[in-house]
Amino acid sequence: MRILILYDNVARPPLREGWGFSALIEVQDRKILFDAGADRLVLEHNVEKLGVDLSQLTDVFLSHPHCDHVGGLSYVLEEAKGVRIWAPWVMEGYLRPRAAKAELILVKGPRRLGEGLWSTGTMGRRVKEHGFVIATEEGPVLVTGCAHPGIARMAARAARIAGGRLALVLGGFHLAGTPEGKLAEVIRDLRETTSSVAPGHCTGDGPTAALLAAFPGARELSVGFALVLPD
Repeated sequence: MRILILYDNVARPPLREGWGFSALIEVQDRKILFDAGADRLVLEHNVEKLGVDLSQLTDVFLSHPHCDHVGGLSYVLEEAKGVRIWAPWVMEGYLRPRAAKAELILVKGPRRLGEGLWSTGTMGRRVKEHGFVIATEEGPVLVTGCAHPGIARMAARAARIAGGRLALVLGGFHLAGTPEGKLAEVIRDLRETTSSVAPGHCTGDGPTAALLAAFPGARELSVGFALVLPD
């Protein structure tokens, strides 16, 4: 199982940064694009520099309907033909006219996406979002776009779905500006379900530093970051 970050707030030349998130997940025989960043030109640049062939995609997983996660979708769908799109049910009106040649699968509750692959199910009261759960030999991995429903809540649900403690939570944690006391609670709750983290995008500098200190082996995400685990 390999995860390659294509779009994030942090990048080093010749890669380009941008506010948003996208990652390529390769597991078993599936090539899954998780989110599509904000700017199609930035995404296209990074895809080309990293040598990624989007025509080989089998699936697109959209975490939630915010523009910094779907802005590059038009570029993706030009390159990838006949993909499955997994998205929260609230995105139907947005996606139907844009993804006419794709298989659109709308997600409400937790569901299996394939062998060892799950959606947490759409969560949250205001922003509807779901996370992607992957079984690996080292334990389940949760990938989040922004974690608007709460990163600790999403991790707890992912652990229940996968039936074990999470090896890693990776992605945007939506903790920028979180008060110190609340942040300490989030980290405490995360440590109950999760062994390590890889925060990026909307996590914020202070919370990222606190997370890196709290979890052994934790790393901050950036464009080009690659994680390889046995699946």
